[in-house]
Amino acid sequence: MAMERTSPSSVGIDPAAIAKFVEDLDAGHHGVHGLVIARHGRVAAEGWWHPYSPDEPHMMFSVSKAFTSMAVGLAIDEGLLGLDEPTHAVFPEHREVPGQTIRHLLTMTSGHPEDLWSTLQALPERDWVELFFESPAPYEPGTHFVYSTASSYVLAAAVTRRAGVSVTEYLTSRLFGPLGWATPHWERDARGIEFGGTGLKLTTRQLAQFGQLLLQRGEWEGRQLVPAAWIDQASAHQTRNIWFDSHESAIGYGFQLWRSSHGFRADGMCGQFAVVIPELELVVATTSGSSDANRILETIWRRLLPGVEEGHAAPAAADGDALELTGLSVPDPDLIAADASAEAALGGRAYRLPRNALGIEQLTVTFTDDAAEVELAGPGEATSRFTAGRTQWIPGTTPLTPLETLKDVPHGAWAGWVDGTLEIHRQLVGTPFRWVWRITPDTPEGPLLSGHFRPDLGLPSRIDMILTAGQ
Repeated sequence: MAMERTSPSSVGIDPAAIAKFVEDLDAGHHGVHGLVIARHGRVAAEGWWHPYSPDEPHMMFSVSKAFTSMAVGLAIDEGLLGLDEPTHAVFPEHREVPGQTIRHLLTMTSGHPEDLWSTLQALPERDWVELFFESPAPYEPGTHFVYSTASSYVLAAAVTRRAGVSVTEYLTSRLFGPLGWATPHWERDARGIEFGGTGLKLTTRQLAQFGQLLLQRGEWEGRQLVPAAWIDQASAHQTRNIWFDSHESAIGYGFQLWRSSHGFRADGMCGQFAVVIPELELVVATTSGSSDANRILETIWRRLLPGVEEGHAAPAAADGDALELTGLSVPDPDLIAADASAEAALGGRAYRLPRNALGIEQLTVTFTDDAAEVELAGPGEATSRFTAGRTQWIPGTTPLTPLETLKDVPHGAWAGWVDGTLEIHRQLVGTPFRWVWRITPDTPEGPLLSGHFRPDLGLPSRIDMILTAGQ
């Protein structure tokens, strides 16, 4: 169910501190797309950066691990798994890693020298659990921290094996349903096993609710959805983490949750955060597309927390006056709206593209007074059309999105010119990504098309490529 709404001052938060916090997020170009601030179980402020919206689920990346942890905790509570049960007892058909237990997968101390996730993804036809156990594990389990999405995947596989249903189905009756959620999308492998360590999509509000569930030690509206003892263990310091350079990433790790300078957090790449600060009864949830997500945490500590009154008691009732953060938008492209000579050279011409992984065979751009109409032609789902505004984001959809199987993902599109080159920006709503295409109609080699994502996560070349198009 939705959390009650109340004014910031009623829960001891200075509205000026929230305003300064949001101002600094924008000034620092931290790429936040959605924000919910809650205290004493009530939403005090929330806002979304256009074209993002409250109802659109966003990629969670490694926040997914925290939900896998909840599934493991519930399975242990129901006697389906043991925290110190050998992984070989769950998967006896695969090679044994001596001494490795479920606990070691939870704490990222499996004994492997590296994360095997890229190896698993490169071999979709293989049994990923088998690949995991076949890979060398030279370290004694429990002694060497390696942040491992592959370990989280094996945890999801363990729950699936013992529960006899997928992790999503297992959590629907135990967690998602009681929270009032429709069943969320979670990416799966070819065998139907959730990725475990990534692939989940949630709204910012759902992420805040999850943070509140963690704050309440698994209790929700009078029901104990997750054992309190499991939340305590999962959020406690279980192992040292020296895998990352930043301070916030080296404070300590629990069972798929991170310790923080203040409290603890569920943490996903690019700034998907459910920050939980028990001593203040505070939850801060962000969905983002940040290239340096720890700056978001630092801004919370520096700008928001000084405005949170310590020792403030929960009010008897909510007043319904949560602060609506309005007028927010992702940064507009810095482009010239029109270039008559360049548009004359490019407009209306159909360009053939060399063979490419996206399956796009032909590109046509047609210009109107206030927009650029883009048509991409190719076999099957590669064919699409969208409109990009010259002075504003125009909503549409795209089938070409990275890291997920969902099609027709919403986007906002904007087109303009810089130095004779057309730039088409597509802000992929529900993801951290902005896809930028640059079309230069006149180069010594002929018309040139290039494309890249922001933030740059080193995505495969099939979505970061330079293409030469000829008529």
